[in-house]
Amino acid sequence: MSEWHELVIQGAERTLRAFVVGFSAGRGETARILYGGDIELETASIGERLKELFAAGSHHAVFAPAPFVAALADAVNARGKEVSLRIESRRVVTGASFSFRVEVFTPELAREIRALLVESLPPGARVDGFSEQQESHPEARGPEPFAPLHSCEYRASGRVIGAFVAVIDVWKRAHEHECVETGSLSIEGNPLE
Repeated sequence: MSEWHELVIQGAERTLRAFVVGFSAGRGETARILYGGDIELETASIGERLKELFAAGSHHAVFAPAPFVAALADAVNARGKEVSLRIESRRVVTGASFSFRVEVFTPELAREIRALLVESLPPGARVDGFSEQQESHPEARGPEPFAPLHSCEYRASGRVIGAFVAVIDVWKRAHEHECVETGSLSIEGNPLE
């Protein structure tokens, strides 16, 4: 599995995305690229100083495999001034994590969510602090969404941690599921010069 890097670039987001697309097309590469604006980043993992800058919309994170980021950084350093882009920081991504919480009221949804978050994790990802509780109440009656007591109650929570790409893939699947409440992604890394 390739090492991933994070670039934090100052400039307009549309300009940055156009620059990256043009750079990638010019190289004939189809590297997987993730933009911080497309995922919910936990700003505390980037630092208090950058938190304010991200909120202002002037700084944007780009994640990609190390060889691509190295070449992209060279291109931004060489030609970025022409389009008002400047590298703020670069780091090796060492891991990622996010918390989740679930509360559903059917055994089918409970099995589906358990499979998503526990049983089908990709290599490099694991669940830490997993807690689950399932209760059955056969005496419950009435239309299920409005019943004061549901015939099945499933609650689960935990934190998915591990390799960046594996955690991102699980976060995207969980985030798209309407019954899973996902926390922001925390990205760990080591700064590069």
